[in-house]
Amino acid sequence: MSDRDRARWDARYRSPRYEGNREPLWLLAEYVPPAKEQKVGLDIACGLGHNTLWLAEHGYAALGVDISRVALARAQAEAEARNLTDRVLFAQVDLDRFRPPVERFDVVLVSRFLKRWLLQPLGDAVKPGGLLIYRTLNWQRALADPDTPPQYLLAPGELKRAFAGFEMLDHAEEGEMSHLVARKPLDRGDEGKKI
Repeated sequence: MSDRDRARWDARYRSPRYEGNREPLWLLAEYVPPAKEQKVGLDIACGLGHNTLWLAEHGYAALGVDISRVALARAQAEAEARNLTDRVLFAQVDLDRFRPPVERFDVVLVSRFLKRWLLQPLGDAVKPGGLLIYRTLNWQRALADPDTPPQYLLAPGELKRAFAGFEMLDHAEEGEMSHLVARKPLDRGDEGKKI
């Protein structure tokens, strides 16, 4: 991402009026059970960290990554206020260059972010039996806001095609948002290791 992108996001999060969405994504509560053993979650473009913090509160070691230092500082302050710093790590990364490690995460979450070249690496980052949760704007957004750049909008059925090798648990294209919840197939010998 460019320095201009970083500056734009920092300015947005620096504004005292900007609170963003403070509620965690509803798909987490519906599909991600509390961790009864050591589990690891990754939140891409985490912003103020509401989803990362939700994972930590439910027993996951949670990594939230974003381009904005300002957003990450606010997320870290919230983690400290909730006594979650032992289970949360926030890291500034350039999402144009970021490559998550392969098969490291029990949950990979993306909300309101799209870089098409990153779809495959995100799928690869999910452990066998783990979950991928993805929710972002789709092509219908352009009907309401024709100035929205098309590279930020999903095409019809794009998420299902991108993760066709996963077991689909939920998928919808409602209004200008699309979402997908999918489980990565277990490798042979990994039976019983679902999240």
